[in-house]
Amino acid sequence: MQGTIQRIGGACALATLATIMSMPQHAQAFEGGISPYPASATGDNIASMPPFPGLFALQQFNYSFSNGLYGNDGQKLAVPFHSSVATSVTRLLASYPFEIYGARFYSQLVIPVVSLHTTVAGQHSSQNGLSNITVSPVIVDWRPTRELSFAAGLDIALETGSYSATKASVAVGYTSLQPVFAVRYDQPGGLDIGISNRFLLNQRNSTTNYTSGDAWLGEFEAGWHLGRWKLGVVGSYLNQYSDDTQNGATVSAGYRTRSFGFGPSIVYDAGPVKINLNYQQGLYAANTSKSNNVWLNIAVPLM
Repeated sequence: MQGTIQRIGGACALATLATIMSMPQHAQAFEGGISPYPASATGDNIASMPPFPGLFALQQFNYSFSNGLYGNDGQKLAVPFHSSVATSVTRLLASYPFEIYGARFYSQLVIPVVSLHTTVAGQHSSQNGLSNITVSPVIVDWRPTRELSFAAGLDIALETGSYSATKASVAVGYTSLQPVFAVRYDQPGGLDIGISNRFLLNQRNSTTNYTSGDAWLGEFEAGWHLGRWKLGVVGSYLNQYSDDTQNGATVSAGYRTRSFGFGPSIVYDAGPVKINLNYQQGLYAANTSKSNNVWLNIAVPLM
């Protein structure tokens, strides 16, 4: 595969815990403190679609860990907390055999399986199961030049998976509509830089009648090609820009989730197979946990 599958879609719920929400002295943001999309997941795969028809797979393995909850001011809360999450995500991408005005078209299915373990003030909790399945009905990729590419699409993170309204879960209990627009400049043998913009338009949780606020997620990658290798960095910034509501009323006005992560990335392009390993350190968090993430991504053509 000449380009790794675009990680333009999908959500595998990363856990924090509702504990930050249940304590009366702390307000909340995002139901359960969980984003419907893991901010670190795109990594190197920004606007990088296969430029020919076929069926492709991107297998992702993630290990995430956190040792603290953070309040609205970005300061660590005095709550003993630890979480660890192991995730396996299978992405299937169909590239269609036609172009319209130079644009190629794709569809995607994302299936995440998650194992979550949390400890809060000495209380342990575990859950294993299917997280929110995501479908991307149409993704459009347009390349005006060999180096420059634009990608746009709509991810629909469905209300599926092992969700619980009373404990930490591997899924969120609502649908999230996520329009995405990404741009990348990738010069063979030289500079590679990409930026992705994703909006999280969260729908009402019918079980709790709670609606998590909407958010913007910016993700970026930058690197330099060295033969088949590429060395670089990846990162993300999540900013919730509207308040949570429940039963039509605002919940804790002004308390919104924010996070920033950054770290090194290495890519090996073996021709039909591309491998990316990256680590993203959680550098800032508000109204959520500060998660550190290791990602191994393997992109392969299936047919």
